[in-house]
Amino acid sequence: MAKKDKRRTIVYLIPEGETRDHHTFHYTAVKTKALVIENRKLKLKKYNPVKRIHEYFVEAKLPPHSK
Repeated sequence: MAKKDKRRTIVYLIPEGETRDHHTFHYTAVKTKALVIENRKLKLKKYNPVKRIHEYFVEAKLPPHSK
């Protein structure tokens, strides 16, 4: 069995300029070492199905757990 990559972190992405209360969001497990060292937020261009366009999604704090 292969070892897990410990540098991988789950990142919560929301549309740029919007709050976490909106329905559109993405998760990704890619956070490079350079972003962590420079303390920059991840910014990816993704599809927003609500607006039906591609736009930038920025990293945000993960939502709280609910059990």
